[in-house]
Amino acid sequence: MNLEKLSDIPATPQGWVWKGVIPEGQLTLLTGEPGVGKSLFAMDAIAKLTRGERGFTVADQGEPGQVILFSGEDGVASVVRNRLEAAKAELPLVNIVVNDTNANSEKPGSTRSRLDDDAQIESLELYLSLLRESGSPCRLIVIDPAKSFLGATNGRNDAKIRETLAKLTDLAERSGAAILLIATPSKIDKEKRGNWTPMSPVLAEVARSVWTIVRDPDEPGRRVLLPVKTNLCETPPGIGFTIQNQRIFWENEWVRQTAEQYVADATKTEQLHQVAAKSELSRASDWLKKRLNDGPVYTSVLKEDAAGHDISEKTLMRALILLGGIKGKEKKSDGRWFWRMPDPLTVPVISGSPAVKTRTLEFKTMAEICAEADKAKALKNATKQGT
Repeated sequence: MNLEKLSDIPATPQGWVWKGVIPEGQLTLLTGEPGVGKSLFAMDAIAKLTRGERGFTVADQGEPGQVILFSGEDGVASVVRNRLEAAKAELPLVNIVVNDTNANSEKPGSTRSRLDDDAQIESLELYLSLLRESGSPCRLIVIDPAKSFLGATNGRNDAKIRETLAKLTDLAERSGAAILLIATPSKIDKEKRGNWTPMSPVLAEVARSVWTIVRDPDEPGRRVLLPVKTNLCETPPGIGFTIQNQRIFWENEWVRQTAEQYVADATKTEQLHQVAAKSELSRASDWLKKRLNDGPVYTSVLKEDAAGHDISEKTLMRALILLGGIKGKEKKSDGRWFWRMPDPLTVPVISGSPAVKTRTLEFKTMAEICAEADKAKALKNATKQGT
């Protein structure tokens, strides 16, 4: 055992590939549901680093650095290159991990380099050394997705995953390069639906910085990058972004929430939306029932009247289904569609009289239906006046 006084060990400031988000010499985990933009975030981080940018602001500048990308799902020529060019990356500084058997393949991960193999780790470290000796060291290693390269993804061998992560952690510390792991789904999904992948909790435990990307429940096209775990600095704020033409566009204002707080607020918002939807459906059902009580009404007329009462077509249709209403069409070539309430149920009369027969399906024109309704209404009024 070798002991050394802490005072004899010089302090080293924590460097950042992306200030507050991706620390140098450490493991960072990015999680999120499929399709939220995790890979595009990685492309944006790569592009920033190759341009010498280290954060969201102009003040966060540094030296451009080399990047190593493990891409297990996207084609290099058709997807990865196009995304990096859209993000304005310096392509000569981006190194893609390929194999001799598929160097020109659209899917470089078809014969993947497994990082749970010691020989592959040694090969990676050798390449890092060559880049460092060339005077242009690698500052970021992206592994997207982690499950494609770390092995033991069935969740039955956490010890093997931890062993691989420990080797990557040591490699990051020795080389000074940041390692960004991409995983699906997110911690938020675990809390909401319990469907976290077996590997993700292990990754989150080992990583020093954990972030997630979530969809904005109020704005379908908006995403938010939020902190889940930050061990190397004060918890930084999140930030929103949109995706256009395979490129991320960041907002100018911070989101002062953690992932946990954001999910809590989103859950409350979703519950309020559900209550409001139920209330709106109840109001629409009452309105539609009264509207159809006197007989069938043309569909176009109903929709126009409903819009005047701030009832959407979708809610109106749900109200019709809830009431058990019927849609019909006039029996003629240019017949129009109409809605009506269902016929009242009839039951046999238990007496000596013949049983009352149920009504059979009958088709009439809207004019005939309205005429019969008017006639019945006039007869009813005349009967009342006579009595």
